[in-house]
Amino acid sequence: MATGLHIIDVVVIIGVMLLVTYMGHRLSGSIASRRAFFQADGSLPWWAVSASILATLVSAVTFISVPAAVFAPGGDLTYFQVIVGLALGKIAVGMLLAKPFYEAKQASSSYEYIGQRIDPATGELSMYLGLLLTIINSGVKLLTASLVLDVITGWGLPACAGFVVIVSIIWSALAGIKTVIWTDFLLFVLFSLGAVFALIFLAFNIDMSLSEALLSLDAQAKLVLFDFSTDPERRYTIWAGVIGGIALNIAQGSTQGTWQRVRACRSVNEAQKAYNFAALFYVMHLVILALGLALVVFYSERGLPEEMAKQLVTSPDRIFPYFILSEIPVGLSGLFIAAIFAAAISTLDSALAETSDLSITHFYAKFFRTDASEAHYVTISRVLMLFWGVIFLAVSLFFARYSGEGLLDLTFKLPNYVYGAIFGAIVLARFGIGRLSTVIAGGIVATLTVVWMSQQGIAFFYWCPVAGTLMVLLVWLLDKRWPKPVPAAS
Repeated sequence: MATGLHIIDVVVIIGVMLLVTYMGHRLSGSIASRRAFFQADGSLPWWAVSASILATLVSAVTFISVPAAVFAPGGDLTYFQVIVGLALGKIAVGMLLAKPFYEAKQASSSYEYIGQRIDPATGELSMYLGLLLTIINSGVKLLTASLVLDVITGWGLPACAGFVVIVSIIWSALAGIKTVIWTDFLLFVLFSLGAVFALIFLAFNIDMSLSEALLSLDAQAKLVLFDFSTDPERRYTIWAGVIGGIALNIAQGSTQGTWQRVRACRSVNEAQKAYNFAALFYVMHLVILALGLALVVFYSERGLPEEMAKQLVTSPDRIFPYFILSEIPVGLSGLFIAAIFAAAISTLDSALAETSDLSITHFYAKFFRTDASEAHYVTISRVLMLFWGVIFLAVSLFFARYSGEGLLDLTFKLPNYVYGAIFGAIVLARFGIGRLSTVIAGGIVATLTVVWMSQQGIAFFYWCPVAGTLMVLLVWLLDKRWPKPVPAAS
C-alpha cells in the first residue's frame, strides 16, 4: 500500500483547516469573561450544540474502524446495537442531567454540582476521577486517530498527533467553548458529507444491482443486525450494546464537557432538545456501517492486491484508508483525509476546553489568584490549553505500546476502567444519596468489580453498568443503615 500524500491533497487539507478556523472565529465573536469563554454566556442555538455533542464522540476511529469491522471476515452489522444504545444514552442524559445542570446556579462545574448534592469532598473526588477519565479518553482517541492518519499520510505517529494537537489548541483558544462548538458543527458537516460522498462514490462504481448486492451480502452473513445471546463475553449483543451504551453516556454526561454544552444553550428546553436531537444524528453511524457493506461488494468485484490482503489479516483497519488512497481521485482524497482529521480534532478541542475550565475553577482561581480580572482568567485558560495539549500528546504516545489491540476495542476498553465509579457518582448525586465515606467504599467496590470482570473475559460494555449499579446499591444500603447525621440547630 502506498503511503504519503500528493501535494494537492496536502494543500486541500491545509485549506480546509484554515477555512474552518476562519469560519469558527467569525461565528464565535469576541469573549470578555470566563463564563463567555467556557459557557458561551448561554447564547448558542441548540442545533449547533447538538451537532457538537456528536462531533465530539465521532472520532477518526469511528470513521475508519467501523467500516473495517463490517468488512473483516465474520464481520456484520451488529455494531448497530451499540449505536442504538449510544443514541438512547443521549436521550437519557438530556432527561437526567440537562435540567439540574442548567438550573444549578451556584455551581461552576459538574463536580461542584456533585458537591452540592452530596458533600464538597465528594465533589472534589469526582473531579479528580473525571479529570482522569478525560486524560485517558483524550490520550486513547488521539493515539487511535494518529495511527489512522499515519497509515494515510505516512507522516509518522508523533507528527500526526502533533498536528491534531496544534490545530485543536488554536481552535480552543480562539474563543473557548464558542469556537469549539461552532468548529465542531462545521466539522460534523464536513465528515458527514465525506461519509455520504464515499457511499455514493462506491455505489456508482459497483456493477451489481442493489438486489444482487444484498443477496451477496446476505450469503456472507453481513446483514446480521441483532445478537440476542446472553453470553457475557460477546461484545456486540443487544444487551451489551443498549445497556452499556446508555450507562457510558450517563457516565460521560457527568463530565465538564456536558456541563459546558448544557450551560451554553439558551434555555433548559433547548439543552434537552440538543441532547434529544443528538440521538437522531447517530444516523451518520448508519451511513458509516453502510460504507463497510459497500466496501465488501466493491472489493468482491475488483479483488484486492495480494500484499494488501495479507496486511488486512493483521491490520483490518487499513481497508478504508487503502480505498481512499487507491480509488478516490487526487484532491477529493484530500477532502476525505481532512474529514478524518476533522473527526480527530473535534474530539480533542472539547477535551482542551473541559480540562482548562476545571483547572481554572478547581485549582487556579482557588489557590493562586482569587481576585484576578476576567481578562486575566481568560489568558490563563488559553495557557492551560497549551499545557493540557502537551499532556494529551504525551499520554497518547505512552498508550502507543497498547496499539496492538483493535482500534475500536482500544477506544472503548481503557476508559471503561473508570466509567463505573463515575457512573455511580453522578447517579448518586442526581438523587442526593451518599457521603464521602460511603462513596469511597462504593467506588472501591466498583473498581474491584471492573478488574474482576476484565479478568473473567466479560465484554467491556458491561463493566460500567454492572460496576456503577453495584456502587449505587452499596452506597444506598450503607446510607440506609447509617444515615447522615442531622446538623445541630444553631
